[in-house]
Amino acid sequence: MADGRRAFLRDPDATRALGRVLGGAVAGGDVIALVGPLGAGKTTLVQGIGEGVGVPPDVAVNSPTFAVCAEYPGTPALLHVDLYRLESAEEADAIGLPERLGEPDTLAVVEWADKIPEILPPHTLWIRLEAWESGRRVLLWEGDGGDVSWATDIELPSADGDERWIRTPTPILEGSSSSLSSS
Repeated sequence: MADGRRAFLRDPDATRALGRVLGGAVAGGDVIALVGPLGAGKTTLVQGIGEGVGVPPDVAVNSPTFAVCAEYPGTPALLHVDLYRLESAEEADAIGLPERLGEPDTLAVVEWADKIPEILPPHTLWIRLEAWESGRRVLLWEGDGGDVSWATDIELPSADGDERWIRTPTPILEGSSSSLSSS
């Protein structure tokens, strides 16, 4: 089992700041899968990622729950996907979603990725967010065959600099060889 990294984010501003750092570190073709319960900060993280890739400040980045996908200009362009309302890989395939993931000029960020993990490419960076104590816990790990070590080397943004990534076992995703648990 490979190692992941986990850390604590004190507030939504820290979640957004982590997104900005991630957005500044990605390249076209990268895919980020987000998992976690409602209210865990997934969309807040995507808003920060949007800032990091240069989505114009006058463009609102919102969760595309009913539209499934939203695209935003940036470098690379941001494809924001929400799988909450989809039930199967066949539904995702019917709207051409798997072909969009990993496009060379686009960063794809997929909320509720654990619902249909089989549509994601092996090089996906997985991020789990969850409410934890007085903030959020964030957990990073790479998909099967991927190399996202760049993500675990990023510096956590904080006001006092005391937050650190901690090595942790990779979680398990049910129904996939990349896994996820609440641990």
